[in-house]
Amino acid sequence: MRRTKIRTAGVLLGALALVVTTSGVANAASFSYGAYEGGGWGSWQQDPGDGAPGDSIEACDMKADGWGIEVRLDIGRDGDIDRKVSTRGHPADYCSGWASGDIPEGTKVRVWVVKVNGSTDYHPVYKDGTA
Repeated sequence: MRRTKIRTAGVLLGALALVVTTSGVANAASFSYGAYEGGGWGSWQQDPGDGAPGDSIEACDMKADGWGIEVRLDIGRDGDIDRKVSTRGHPADYCSGWASGDIPEGTKVRVWVVKVNGSTDYHPVYKDGTA
């Protein structure tokens, strides 16, 4: 009887681990990345979901510190910024709309998250992904 309970518990735990492990796989290439020293973040949405279109970026500013958040997308990681969104001109606790456009599957992208104030950019950070 005890062996059966242990075996049943092991099977249940294994099934739960499989569900937890695979539930995030479909959207694993989408991410949010925080701005340097906090205050907001940028998001990359590879495929449509969670109310966002695919191949899209969003900027969110959550701190009333005088700095906004700008997200820049470099398609192909060639150094050219191809798409931008910003929270400039909006009070904190604001997320921009999603900026999207079709990008061929498998294309490498770089998502820059930059603190901005007027014409000043502060410590850009980036994270790489794929379309």
